[in-house]
Amino acid sequence: MQVKVKLVMFRQKTFHEEGEYCGYCPALGAFHVFNSFEKLHSYMQDRLIRDLEGRIHYKNLKNLGWEVSENSAKPPIFADEELVKQTEECFEVKIKEPIIVELYAELPPAKDRYAHLSNLHKDI
Repeated sequence: MQVKVKLVMFRQKTFHEEGEYCGYCPALGAFHVFNSFEKLHSYMQDRLIRDLEGRIHYKNLKNLGWEVSENSAKPPIFADEELVKQTEECFEVKIKEPIIVELYAELPPAKDRYAHLSNLHKDI
């Protein structure tokens, strides 16, 4: 099963030290700033995969409107205008030239990347 979400990217001088290439993916509730569109795209692609792996172990995707199970993940769908509007609200800027790209991932097996941390708190 292939999962697809949209990412809005734009170039904007910001106060962030990481760079001026900004992006937001409402389906993931994730934003970031890097010094190139390529790094931004790569980071968000990796974020999609990480979030999909944790889809049944954590509530973050469900809280964002996803329908998830062991064998599927259906993201919320946003019109392009809504994507840009939410991105503008997130960054508190007016975006002049938004670039909307799609992120794709084959649904990975579900796994709890942080299960090992729960053992650390048993003695507390």
